Amino acid sequence: MEPSEDGELSRVLREWQAPDAPPWLEKRVIARRDARWRARFVAGMAVAAGLAAAALWMPRPPAAPASTAAPAVVADEGPFVPVPNVLPLDSYETGRVLRMDLPVSALIAAGYSLPAADPGATVTADVLVGEDGRAHAVRLVSGMALNGTGD
Repeated sequence: MEPSEDGELSRVLREWQAPDAPPWLEKRVIARRDARWRARFVAGMAVAAGLAAAALWMPRPPAAPASTAAPAVVADEGPFVPVPNVLPLDSYETGRVLRMDLPVSALIAAGYSLPAADPGATVTADVLVGEDGRAHAVRLVSGMALNGTGD
């Protein structure tokens, strides 16, 4: 090809425009595009409805049986005192409160001070236990108060 022909070819290609599509073809292409969009939308809605139905009908763990024993009434319980060197429960964690007899010596060893308590005795306490099985806080039920935070 000679240089003049190459320039002529590029000029012709720049000036050339594709002919307009006939109206019937344009309508057909748009209708097909709309039909695909509708089909995808309906399929997405069907998937969303299926997931919602599955979430509603998912089996739930059985509820804990109601205790037949009357709950013990304890007057004037103090606040829970955090256990030292244990992080508090996060907002997404659950815990259980267990009532147990604790040796006073174990509380003293953890850093708590109990006024006028015999180290060989035991005290009744509510213990907040996390999902991991660790004690996170203690509250004495026997009317005694824990002094300090176990530091």
